[in-house]
Amino acid sequence: MVFSWSDYLQKLDDLRAQGARVFTVGYSVLGRPVYGVFKGSFTGGQVLVQAAMHAREGVTTPVVLQMMENYSGDVGIWCLPMVNPDGVQLADAGISSVTDEEKRAYVLEINGGSEDFSLWKANINAVDLNVNFPAKWGTGSQNVTYPSPGNYIGEYPLDQPESRAVHDFTLKIQPSVTLSYHAKGEVIYKGFECADPYPELAQSIGESTGYGVFASGGSAGGYKDWFVTTTYLPGVTVEVGESSVSYRDLYAQTDAIYARNAQVLDICARFVQDIFNG
Repeated sequence: MVFSWSDYLQKLDDLRAQGARVFTVGYSVLGRPVYGVFKGSFTGGQVLVQAAMHAREGVTTPVVLQMMENYSGDVGIWCLPMVNPDGVQLADAGISSVTDEEKRAYVLEINGGSEDFSLWKANINAVDLNVNFPAKWGTGSQNVTYPSPGNYIGEYPLDQPESRAVHDFTLKIQPSVTLSYHAKGEVIYKGFECADPYPELAQSIGESTGYGVFASGGSAGGYKDWFVTTTYLPGVTVEVGESSVSYRDLYAQTDAIYARNAQVLDICARFVQDIFNG
């Protein structure tokens, strides 16, 4: 069981019918829309949630969509449920999802000829979007400098349309808090290097979800890393799902994962209300 592209479009239609604003922030390498969803007020501090930046972590999309569906607060919540649509389709639906013949041959070559893309992290250009941001770019402990199913930093920061779209949209709306949903491990990462603004937010999310809270270490070039160092505002990465479960099998845990994260948007909204809108 996976969460298909048609499932995604149907859920966006459901949210639109509920009164949410559905929009597009950009397009993927293969031209798929990078959609956004908004609920709440345009005034005051805002929260930005992004998910499925890594191809194999598509389970985060239905989780954050369910979170948005059940959010009814006043603080503005902006959600980008699937930042890497080409990659998610490749990981879940396989090589048939790649309509461009040159790209199809390219990703097969990068994947060693295997048609099993279930562990693929990157976009369709074999760039890992979450090491493509300008925050000590290229210095992460697992970074690689060649096209790869994961961890390739790209030729330069923000050289991919998906990472550029998220970067530019973040600058446009200027959120007070960002949440990055990833899988897996049931842990929360906060801050970047010496910067750890408002650590109490991550702690509150950890207490609500039951996930352990840790300072980020060894990574660089991530979206959260860039946001924290650029704004000195809280950016939190939430890693959902049990480590022992395969990425694809995590879809069967969608409801259980949501249940543990059901209060996260309200926690962020209260934090923004108290700190920035008080």
